[in-house]
Amino acid sequence: MNERSELVWQILSLAPLRDPGRLQALGEALDSEPDFSFTHTGRSDPPARRLKSSVAELLTESAGRQDPHQPEIWFLARRETPHIRLDIYLADDGRLLRDMPHTLNAAISDPRWFDSVDRLAMLSGYLTRVADAAGAFYGYCAQSEILDQRQQQLERNAGPIFGGILRAGRVAEDLQRELPDVYWWNYFGPAFVQRWSDRLDGLGASRERTPAGTVVVLGTESPFVYDMRAKRVDSYTWKAPFYAALGTDTFMHERQAQRGVGELVPDFEAHRRAAGFQASPVGKGQNFELRLVATKPTSIDAAAKWLARRKEITVPARLRKGASILYQNPDTAVRAGFVVDEVGEFAVLRFDLPLRKPSFFAVEAMPLCVELAEGHGMLVSMDGQTHGQAPNVTTLVAAWEKANLEAISSSGEAIPRMTRERSDRWWHYMRRKADLHKRLGDDVFVPKLVAVAPGRRTEDLRLHVTWTDGVPLVLPQCDLVTLLEGRRPSEFKIRGTVEYSELRKALRPYLDSIEVDGLGELPLLKPDRAKDAMPVFHEMPARSLDHVEVAPAAWVDVPIR
Repeated sequence: MNERSELVWQILSLAPLRDPGRLQALGEALDSEPDFSFTHTGRSDPPARRLKSSVAELLTESAGRQDPHQPEIWFLARRETPHIRLDIYLADDGRLLRDMPHTLNAAISDPRWFDSVDRLAMLSGYLTRVADAAGAFYGYCAQSEILDQRQQQLERNAGPIFGGILRAGRVAEDLQRELPDVYWWNYFGPAFVQRWSDRLDGLGASRERTPAGTVVVLGTESPFVYDMRAKRVDSYTWKAPFYAALGTDTFMHERQAQRGVGELVPDFEAHRRAAGFQASPVGKGQNFELRLVATKPTSIDAAAKWLARRKEITVPARLRKGASILYQNPDTAVRAGFVVDEVGEFAVLRFDLPLRKPSFFAVEAMPLCVELAEGHGMLVSMDGQTHGQAPNVTTLVAAWEKANLEAISSSGEAIPRMTRERSDRWWHYMRRKADLHKRLGDDVFVPKLVAVAPGRRTEDLRLHVTWTDGVPLVLPQCDLVTLLEGRRPSEFKIRGTVEYSELRKALRPYLDSIEVDGLGELPLLKPDRAKDAMPVFHEMPARSLDHVEVAPAAWVDVPIR
């Protein structure tokens, strides 16, 4: 261990934590170990206000003032040995952050305090109580060096595709397809236990089944197993039994072949059901439906084979009636489904496109539907039509937009809203982000464009990027830029947030530009100018962070009646 070493832990939940008593129970779990009790709290990082009561009282008091349609965040700190930083992110239970779990992220900056088996057992027991109280579906705790090493190995050896917080290959896990890795403390929620059953038996240094129906596996006796000689993520021999029992591609590593949603790990719907939520309704009022009917002999297999050429398409193993061929674009969060209605000589499919979504859902997905229909001699009919018609993108997009506006107006929900101009700009940028990274290479940071709710107000969402340590970057047009100090995720500290217009003005002498289809010219800070621009990063006045992140495409961009 070096002097900057930390123990980092994360706990994720899809449980209904806003239900009566749930936040109090979580607070009581966080208060349950005196050696880890928190001393300070606040709404920004670092928290400056002395915590006069318990975490349970803090969360219980806050529960009565919460807007169920808006997320909440608390920052906590322990300024005694062992020093701890914790943020609790409470997603709303509606449509705002439906696929963004509640998260607890923490770092303990005095790892040498855990110099005995008893203290490690204390930490493991504490994390398990917190995870159980949170109704968590997954959690881990690991030495910061191992997390940093994993990121560097994936960046160095993985192909440059979407994802990742820094500048290279895919380092961010998709928890509906995979788990990030095997660590010291591994927490598997009820949906994992139901799926894997006795496959967890015999793994790791020890295992514990909890009253919440979860399983905790300690991958090693101690979290301090970092080996600087490890060349790949899977070089650690103690991970091999996990790969053998649960599937090599269940975990991220350089040679992983990423699988479909829910194929190797439970999807979010399974975790919601296990945590007490019902599966999301799919049907009238939720989707815009089209019926695609073949007018010449066309098999479902042929249609599926044609669709499968797209990387966003997942085809099920069995194409029987009711099976869904899924379109999911992780860059833009657009999703749609082709449901098998009839499997005979003349194939019939139902195309489902969600409603109460941004306008670009139809702009992106409808051309695929039309291209499938045109290429396979299919007519298209909408709800209430007895005869099909030739497919036409403009007509079908307009029909979806009309149905989308009606669904939004009649929903009765406080749906987050963004202007159409911002929403389209987000879509154009995110769908070209991966290609932009390929053009610029690993020496230029291509940031993720994120929707945020300033002051937790969701009626006028803004766009936001992060700039880390003054690195070279593309600066897409947005509203806010958060400045982060530190070279590695475990070291990141928030300097504050600045207005995009002010930052761009300060950087103007150092900026070049790059042409991006659909967006025009974007400002570009090249590597050879980044050093000269470093004073801007360090001297730019910044204010405290007061916004929360909104899940991709979890907004609407039309006027709400």
